[in-house]
Amino acid sequence: MSISLSHLTKRYGADTVVDDVTVEIPESSLTAVLGPSGSGKSTLLKLIAGLESPDEGRVVIEGDDVTDVDPRYRDIGFCFQHYAPFRHMNVARNIGFGLRVRKQPKDVIDAKVAELIELVRLDGKAKSYPAQLSGGERQRMALARALAIEPRVLLLDEPFGALDALVRTELRQWVKELHRQIKVTTILVTHDQDEAMEVADQLLIMHEGRIEQAGEPTELYERPATDFVHGFLGPTTMFKGVSVRPHDLELVPASEGAIEGTVQSIMELGFEVQVTVALSDGTAPWVQMSRNEFRNLHVEIGSLVSIRERD
Repeated sequence: MSISLSHLTKRYGADTVVDDVTVEIPESSLTAVLGPSGSGKSTLLKLIAGLESPDEGRVVIEGDDVTDVDPRYRDIGFCFQHYAPFRHMNVARNIGFGLRVRKQPKDVIDAKVAELIELVRLDGKAKSYPAQLSGGERQRMALARALAIEPRVLLLDEPFGALDALVRTELRQWVKELHRQIKVTTILVTHDQDEAMEVADQLLIMHEGRIEQAGEPTELYERPATDFVHGFLGPTTMFKGVSVRPHDLELVPASEGAIEGTVQSIMELGFEVQVTVALSDGTAPWVQMSRNEFRNLHVEIGSLVSIRERD
């Protein structure tokens, strides 16, 4: 189901949290809403869900204007960072809760719960309680609970924020694969650039309540419309008065010309190395390179090198 937001605005007193947002979210897409804290991401999600009412603008889902529709009747599934499972219910009953509220027959509920348990890889956990699950398992249970009602739209608000880095990485890969299978229009709110770039078909970059740019991840990374988007979607450094990606710069021996400088610092971060070079104009751009590239240079702090843009 496609989602159309038209001039959506939300104010809290004198503060405009969502400011005249107009955007189209394609049917069956996985769209990531990305931005710093306070940029309006979660409020935008609540406006789509009906948990907040806009001061101006409209929310249209597959041609239906739902701006004034109670959230219970929007056919939207929710999954938030604090997924609040029913602790007294086992996995199967947690997942089937929404279907019981809708008074579905028991055989229908049982069949759907069994299907979802297999889909979210919780086989053998149907009778387990939330306290007996890992963080990743609880989050997958929460996603299954949101999917049980067969929503038109799935909204995920920082769903992996409470998990450690390794589990987050595993879950976002799983969510991308899950989306390929179920094809429900999904909006993921996150402040994690890597997460958004990895899982999303489309990015919406928010800043101070507005959409700075929307489009495919590669398009935004390679052709940012604003300095904010350029800086937010990845590391940057100043070289010859221009903001560039540090991996687009190259260090070469000083004898090969280009702009000369002195190695100021070296930071080894796993498979990559960051080298900062002090230039005669007072700037100190840093270069991102592989460990092999760095070793082949045979440089150390104080070495004279040249820095140039990669071909």
